[in-house]
Amino acid sequence: MKRYAIMTMKGGTGKTTTAVNVAHGLSLSGQKVLLIDCDPQRNAAVTFGVESEKGLAALLMTGDVDILQVRDNCFLIDSGGRNLLEVELILGRQEKREYRLQKALMHLKGCDYVICDCPPSMNLINVNVLAFCDKIFIPIAMDYLSQVGAEQTMKVIDEIKWLTQKDSIDFHILPTFYDSRTRISREVLVQIREWFGDKVFKTVIRINTALREAPGDNKTIYEHAPLSRGAFDYYKLTEEILSMSEKV
Repeated sequence: MKRYAIMTMKGGTGKTTTAVNVAHGLSLSGQKVLLIDCDPQRNAAVTFGVESEKGLAALLMTGDVDILQVRDNCFLIDSGGRNLLEVELILGRQEKREYRLQKALMHLKGCDYVICDCPPSMNLINVNVLAFCDKIFIPIAMDYLSQVGAEQTMKVIDEIKWLTQKDSIDFHILPTFYDSRTRISREVLVQIREWFGDKVFKTVIRINTALREAPGDNKTIYEHAPLSRGAFDYYKLTEEILSMSEKV
Protein backbone atom coordinates (compact mmCIF):
# COMPACT_ATOMS: atom_id res chain seq x y z
CA MET A 1 0.00 0.00 0.00
CA LYS A 2 1.40 3.37 -1.08
CA ARG A 3 0.76 6.31 1.25
CA TYR A 4 1.01 9.75 -0.35
CA ALA A 5 0.29 13.23 0.99
CA ILE A 6 -0.48 16.33 -1.09
CA MET A 7 0.91 19.11 1.07
CA THR A 8 2.29 22.63 0.98
CA MET A 9 2.29 25.53 3.40
CA LYS A 10 0.97 27.84 0.65
CA GLY A 11 -2.69 27.93 -0.35
CA GLY A 12 -3.92 28.36 -3.90
CA THR A 13 -1.49 25.92 -5.53
CA GLY A 14 -3.99 23.32 -6.77
CA LYS A 15 -3.52 21.00 -3.82
CA THR A 16 -7.07 19.64 -3.57
CA THR A 17 -7.45 19.64 -7.35
CA THR A 18 -4.39 17.41 -7.49
CA ALA A 19 -5.54 15.13 -4.67
CA VAL A 20 -8.98 14.60 -6.20
CA ASN A 21 -7.83 14.05 -9.77
CA VAL A 22 -4.88 11.85 -8.87
CA ALA A 23 -7.18 9.72 -6.69
CA HIS A 24 -9.74 9.34 -9.46
CA GLY A 25 -7.05 8.86 -12.10
CA LEU A 26 -5.47 6.01 -10.16
CA SER A 27 -8.87 4.41 -9.59
CA LEU A 28 -9.66 4.62 -13.31
CA SER A 29 -6.44 2.69 -13.93
CA GLY A 30 -7.77 -0.15 -11.77
CA GLN A 31 -6.14 0.79 -8.46
CA LYS A 32 -8.14 0.85 -5.23
CA VAL A 33 -7.71 4.30 -3.73
CA LEU A 34 -8.64 5.85 -0.38
CA LEU A 35 -8.66 9.66 -0.35
CA ILE A 36 -8.55 11.21 3.13
CA ASP A 37 -9.73 14.80 3.43
CA CYS A 38 -7.50 16.21 6.19
CA ASP A 39 -8.66 19.81 5.83
CA PRO A 40 -11.45 21.31 7.99
CA GLN A 41 -12.64 23.15 4.86
CA ARG A 42 -13.64 19.73 3.40
CA ASN A 43 -12.82 20.71 -0.19
CA ALA A 44 -12.16 17.14 -1.34
CA ALA A 45 -15.46 15.93 0.12
CA VAL A 46 -17.31 18.91 -1.36
CA THR A 47 -15.86 18.17 -4.79
CA PHE A 48 -17.36 14.68 -4.68
CA GLY A 49 -20.61 16.00 -3.19
CA VAL A 50 -20.53 13.84 -0.06
CA GLU A 51 -20.58 14.46 3.68
CA SER A 52 -20.28 12.32 6.79
CA GLU A 53 -20.32 13.04 10.51
CA LYS A 54 -18.03 10.05 11.03
CA GLY A 55 -15.01 11.46 9.23
CA LEU A 56 -11.35 11.89 10.09
CA ALA A 57 -12.22 13.72 13.30
CA ALA A 58 -14.22 10.72 14.56
CA LEU A 59 -11.56 8.28 13.35
CA LEU A 60 -8.83 10.01 15.36
CA MET A 61 -10.94 10.16 18.51
CA THR A 62 -12.94 6.93 18.54
CA GLY A 63 -11.70 4.79 15.67
CA ASP A 64 -15.19 4.92 14.15
CA VAL A 65 -15.40 6.14 10.56
CA ASP A 66 -17.54 6.08 7.42
CA ILE A 67 -15.58 5.18 4.31
CA LEU A 68 -17.64 6.56 1.45
CA GLN A 69 -17.49 5.14 -2.05
CA VAL A 70 -17.37 8.12 -4.40
CA ARG A 71 -16.42 6.39 -7.66
CA ASP A 72 -15.57 2.86 -8.80
CA ASN A 73 -12.44 1.80 -6.85
CA CYS A 74 -12.32 5.24 -5.22
CA PHE A 75 -13.26 5.83 -1.58
CA LEU A 76 -13.18 8.89 0.68
CA ILE A 77 -12.99 9.75 4.36
CA ASP A 78 -14.52 13.16 5.03
CA SER A 79 -12.54 15.44 7.35
CA GLY A 80 -15.35 16.12 9.80
CA GLY A 81 -15.17 19.84 9.10
CA ARG A 82 -14.83 22.09 12.14
CA ASN A 83 -14.85 19.05 14.43
CA LEU A 84 -11.33 18.36 13.20
CA LEU A 85 -10.16 21.62 14.80
CA GLU A 86 -11.58 20.53 18.16
CA VAL A 87 -9.96 17.11 17.84
CA GLU A 88 -6.60 18.75 17.22
CA LEU A 89 -6.87 20.66 20.50
CA ILE A 90 -7.74 17.46 22.37
CA LEU A 91 -4.93 15.44 20.79
CA GLY A 92 -2.45 18.19 21.64
CA ARG A 93 -2.67 17.18 25.31
CA GLN A 94 -2.08 13.47 24.73
CA GLU A 95 1.07 11.36 24.49
CA LYS A 96 2.23 10.01 21.12
CA ARG A 97 -0.24 12.39 19.49
CA GLU A 98 1.74 12.45 16.23
CA TYR A 99 1.04 8.73 15.67
CA ARG A 100 -2.75 8.83 16.10
CA LEU A 101 -3.52 8.55 12.36
CA GLN A 102 -0.97 5.79 11.91
CA LYS A 103 -2.54 3.83 14.76
CA ALA A 104 -6.09 4.42 13.51
CA LEU A 105 -5.26 3.04 10.06
CA MET A 106 -2.88 0.25 11.08
CA HIS A 107 -5.38 -2.45 10.08
CA LEU A 108 -6.40 -0.85 6.77
CA LYS A 109 -6.36 -3.49 4.02
CA GLY A 110 -7.53 -3.95 0.45
CA CYS A 111 -6.22 -0.59 -0.66
CA ASP A 112 -3.46 0.14 -3.19
CA TYR A 113 -3.08 3.87 -2.51
CA VAL A 114 -3.94 6.20 0.34
CA ILE A 115 -3.86 9.89 -0.59
CA CYS A 116 -4.12 12.60 2.07
CA ASP A 117 -5.31 16.07 1.06
CA CYS A 118 -3.73 18.34 3.67
CA PRO A 119 -4.51 21.89 4.86
CA PRO A 120 -1.98 24.63 3.95
CA SER A 121 -0.70 25.09 7.50
CA MET A 122 1.56 23.46 10.03
CA ASN A 123 -0.67 21.75 12.55
CA LEU A 124 -0.97 18.48 14.43
CA ILE A 125 -3.08 16.88 11.71
CA ASN A 126 -0.33 17.45 9.16
CA VAL A 127 2.24 16.10 11.63
CA ASN A 128 0.14 12.94 11.83
CA VAL A 129 -0.01 12.75 8.04
CA LEU A 130 3.76 13.10 7.73
CA ALA A 131 4.26 10.36 10.31
CA PHE A 132 1.87 8.12 8.36
CA CYS A 133 2.89 8.78 4.74
CA ASP A 134 6.05 7.73 2.96
CA LYS A 135 5.93 10.23 0.08
CA ILE A 136 4.91 13.89 -0.13
CA PHE A 137 3.82 15.65 -3.30
CA ILE A 138 4.35 19.42 -3.06
CA PRO A 139 2.47 21.51 -5.65
CA ILE A 140 4.16 24.75 -6.65
CA ALA A 141 2.22 27.36 -8.61
CA MET A 142 4.29 29.48 -10.94
CA ASP A 143 4.99 32.35 -8.54
CA TYR A 144 7.58 33.28 -5.93
CA LEU A 145 5.42 32.79 -2.84
CA SER A 146 4.62 29.22 -3.84
CA GLN A 147 8.35 28.50 -3.94
CA VAL A 148 8.65 29.90 -0.43
CA GLY A 149 5.77 27.67 0.67
CA ALA A 150 7.53 24.63 -0.78
CA GLU A 151 10.75 25.48 1.05
CA GLN A 152 8.80 25.85 4.32
CA THR A 153 7.14 22.49 3.71
CA MET A 154 10.48 20.75 3.25
CA LYS A 155 11.79 22.27 6.47
CA VAL A 156 8.74 20.86 8.24
CA ILE A 157 9.39 17.45 6.66
CA ASP A 158 12.93 17.48 8.05
CA GLU A 159 11.63 18.41 11.50
CA ILE A 160 9.06 15.60 11.46
CA LYS A 161 11.71 13.11 10.36
CA TRP A 162 13.71 14.06 13.44
CA LEU A 163 10.66 14.02 15.72
CA THR A 164 9.36 10.63 14.55
CA GLN A 165 12.80 9.14 13.85
CA LYS A 166 11.68 8.08 10.38
CA ASP A 167 14.51 7.05 8.08
CA SER A 168 13.10 9.07 5.22
CA ILE A 169 10.11 11.01 3.98
CA ASP A 170 10.49 11.31 0.22
CA PHE A 171 9.09 14.30 -1.65
CA HIS A 172 8.38 15.33 -5.22
CA ILE A 173 7.58 18.77 -6.63
CA LEU A 174 4.58 19.24 -8.92
CA PRO A 175 4.53 22.43 -11.07
CA THR A 176 0.96 23.79 -11.29
CA PHE A 177 -0.82 26.75 -12.93
CA TYR A 178 1.79 26.80 -15.68
CA ASP A 179 1.13 29.27 -18.48
CA SER A 180 3.70 29.14 -21.28
CA ARG A 181 2.59 32.61 -22.45
CA THR A 182 3.98 34.31 -19.35
CA ARG A 183 7.63 34.91 -18.58
CA ILE A 184 7.14 34.28 -14.85
CA SER A 185 5.85 30.74 -15.51
CA ARG A 186 8.79 29.89 -17.73
CA GLU A 187 11.31 31.36 -15.31
CA VAL A 188 9.86 29.68 -12.22
CA LEU A 189 9.72 26.29 -13.95
CA VAL A 190 13.38 26.56 -14.99
CA GLN A 191 14.32 27.63 -11.48
CA ILE A 192 12.61 24.82 -9.63
CA ARG A 193 14.06 22.26 -12.04
CA GLU A 194 17.52 23.68 -11.32
CA TRP A 195 16.92 23.63 -7.56
CA PHE A 196 15.21 20.26 -7.17
CA GLY A 197 16.44 18.28 -10.17
CA ASP A 198 14.85 14.83 -10.51
CA LYS A 199 12.57 15.57 -7.55
CA VAL A 200 10.39 17.59 -9.94
CA PHE A 201 7.71 15.66 -11.82
CA LYS A 202 8.16 15.61 -15.57
CA THR A 203 4.45 16.38 -15.82
CA VAL A 204 3.45 20.04 -15.60
CA ILE A 205 -0.15 20.98 -14.76
CA ARG A 206 -1.08 23.80 -17.10
CA ILE A 207 -3.54 26.53 -16.24
CA ASN A 208 -6.98 25.37 -17.37
CA THR A 209 -10.40 26.83 -16.67
CA ALA A 210 -12.02 23.38 -16.73
CA LEU A 211 -10.05 22.38 -13.64
CA ARG A 212 -11.70 25.22 -11.70
CA GLU A 213 -15.16 24.46 -13.11
CA ALA A 214 -15.25 20.74 -12.34
CA PRO A 215 -15.78 20.92 -8.53
CA GLY A 216 -18.87 23.08 -9.07
CA ASP A 217 -20.47 20.12 -10.86
CA ASN A 218 -19.20 17.65 -8.23
CA LYS A 219 -17.01 16.09 -10.89
CA THR A 220 -13.36 15.37 -11.48
CA ILE A 221 -11.66 16.69 -14.58
CA TYR A 222 -12.07 13.29 -16.28
CA GLU A 223 -15.85 13.61 -15.99
CA HIS A 224 -16.27 17.35 -16.50
CA ALA A 225 -13.96 17.85 -19.49
CA PRO A 226 -12.25 14.59 -20.51
CA LEU A 227 -10.70 16.13 -23.63
CA SER A 228 -9.30 19.21 -21.89
CA ARG A 229 -5.64 19.95 -21.28
CA GLY A 230 -6.35 19.57 -17.55
CA ALA A 231 -7.52 15.98 -18.07
CA PHE A 232 -4.51 15.26 -20.26
CA ASP A 233 -2.08 16.68 -17.69
CA TYR A 234 -3.53 14.71 -14.78
CA TYR A 235 -3.63 11.59 -16.94
CA LYS A 236 0.11 12.03 -17.57
CA LEU A 237 0.71 12.66 -13.87
CA THR A 238 -1.18 9.48 -12.97
CA GLU A 239 0.97 7.51 -15.39
CA GLU A 240 4.09 9.00 -13.86
CA ILE A 241 2.97 8.10 -10.33
CA LEU A 242 2.17 4.53 -11.39
CA SER A 243 5.59 4.25 -13.03
CA MET A 244 7.20 5.60 -9.87
CA SER A 245 5.38 3.02 -7.76
CA GLU A 246 6.54 0.17 -9.99
CA LYS A 247 10.18 1.15 -9.44
CA VAL A 248 9.89 0.92 -5.67
